[in-house]
Amino acid sequence: MSEKRKVVVYGANWCSDCRRSKKYLGEQRIHYEWRDIELETSESKEAYDFVLAANEKMYGKPMKKIPVIQIVEGQSEHLLIEPSNVELAKALGLATEAASTFYDVIIIGGGPAGLTAALYLARDDYEVLVIERSTIGGQAFITNRLDNYPGFPEGITGEVFAENLKKQVKKFGVEILFPYDVVDISPCHDVKDGGSFDRCAHKKVVTSDGTELFCNAVLVATGSNYRELVVPGSDDLAGISIHYCATCDGAFYKGKELFVIGGGDSAFEESLYLKEKFATKVTIIVRGEKPSASPILQEKVGDKEGIEIITHAEVVELKGENQLKSVMVRHIDTGELKEYSPDGLFVFIGLKPNTKFVAGTIKTDDRGFITTNIGMQTSVMGVFAAGDCRAGATNQAISAAGEGASAAIAIREFLKRTG
Repeated sequence: MSEKRKVVVYGANWCSDCRRSKKYLGEQRIHYEWRDIELETSESKEAYDFVLAANEKMYGKPMKKIPVIQIVEGQSEHLLIEPSNVELAKALGLATEAASTFYDVIIIGGGPAGLTAALYLARDDYEVLVIERSTIGGQAFITNRLDNYPGFPEGITGEVFAENLKKQVKKFGVEILFPYDVVDISPCHDVKDGGSFDRCAHKKVVTSDGTELFCNAVLVATGSNYRELVVPGSDDLAGISIHYCATCDGAFYKGKELFVIGGGDSAFEESLYLKEKFATKVTIIVRGEKPSASPILQEKVGDKEGIEIITHAEVVELKGENQLKSVMVRHIDTGELKEYSPDGLFVFIGLKPNTKFVAGTIKTDDRGFITTNIGMQTSVMGVFAAGDCRAGATNQAISAAGEGASAAIAIREFLKRTG
């Protein structure tokens, strides 16, 4: 993004579209200024008046639709009201449109699995389109640092790792389309016209804006997202005081105290990052009797001043409206209920697969992870799966990349057989 470009988001903490827009900007590493229109300050009053004026300019009357997003570059100003992620991306020069309607392979998901598969296939001269709903690099992009990926003895930040992957696939001609959701995979002909996966040679991939794209093979590499904290009060505070990405939202908590929920590697890695960069104190809440994080991470956390671990405890309620006031924690050993007052919570309590769009089309296990054979083939011929959305995946960047390579080889053989 241009250094001269300024992005300002006007809205309110209760507004789900405001939270979505801020989340998207954070994922794209786009700096923005936040203007809350409901605070009792002169700045907030100015923001409120700006929202009314922007709505009147857009709709001809002083409506109160939010968020209003102001993009200023040089002498030009661009106003967006309630934009979708696609509209926002286009305004920022991020979005692309597919150059064609037919590809050899369409890969859904731009994380390590999808991009590695794209690299292998493109090097074999196949035409490849990668569709990503959010951020190129997936979970790896929003990881503070990768210290266990082979070939980087000093470690590498998730952002640099993801950018390197993107440059590498672009070098071989891979086309990337984002930020678009895929909503359906189907045969190239409708059922009423005799279409079926067994009879149709091609697959149809439909995006959320209705675009229909066709291909010979599909790879689902949509990864997974962190499971949400679901307790009384969590809905009201989601995106306000509850967060799932330390690198996206940690900067809002400079000089503050934080809770991190979870006992695995992600929780411990992000706790270290939050303490080193922003927070004065981090308290890790672990539900089990002991953490499941790797010994080396537990040692690092144990040696880090300002990080406390509370085991055998669970968050049972959040209090506060539009701002976190307190957290109720039940200590499982004693049954005692204690009230704490951190400024925010970061949650890392496991993953759920991004596979809702294939429900009823491709077989999954009882948790929604896609089942495959050893060759990454799903229950639908010509549709493959790899990475964290696949049943049996290990949720590591290196294994996701390995699965992407395996899937690419299997797809190559499939394309050779089917012509």
